[in-house]
Amino acid sequence: MTLDAPAGRAWCAAVLWIGTACAAACPADTAPRAADTALVVQGTGPAPWALSSADLAALPPTRLTQRQTVSSATGVASERSLAYSGVLVRDVLAKAGFGGPNDRGARTGIVEAVATDGYRAVYSWGELFNSALGDQVLVITAQDDRPLDAAAGPLALRSLADLRPGPRHVRNLCALVVRR
Repeated sequence: MTLDAPAGRAWCAAVLWIGTACAAACPADTAPRAADTALVVQGTGPAPWALSSADLAALPPTRLTQRQTVSSATGVASERSLAYSGVLVRDVLAKAGFGGPNDRGARTGIVEAVATDGYRAVYSWGELFNSALGDQVLVITAQDDRPLDAAAGPLALRSLADLRPGPRHVRNLCALVVRR
């Protein structure tokens, strides 16, 4: 049985109501998810790779700080810092078998980061594996040493090196889809 995203969310809500765990529906899913699946990587092998929170925690941890200038209504600007913890997208993809030196065809590949609401952000192989930007594209698991709230997570993706980080900020990240 395959569920579309709205039907999948409704089914999960019903299952949660009766007390059984259910993973969030993801528009990229081709089959129902296991309850412990935090992120799915598709397009790197014959079958999607489902990662649990423990699988993500086993990857090399990364902590990045973003400084923001905030203006008040009175015109006074102040600076604040946000600390993000998680794993680099490049590390997740490399562990899944994408982008390595023996991966022919990866250089023309793109990676879509998919949110549960269908929002997508796109990255090229060159950005993630052949530029400094790849050092700052993060699957976020915590902000300021606290797990992400329900509106942002449990996982999010942010490209901290972008001049305008908003367009490629993915809340409720559920999948990374590789297209060659």
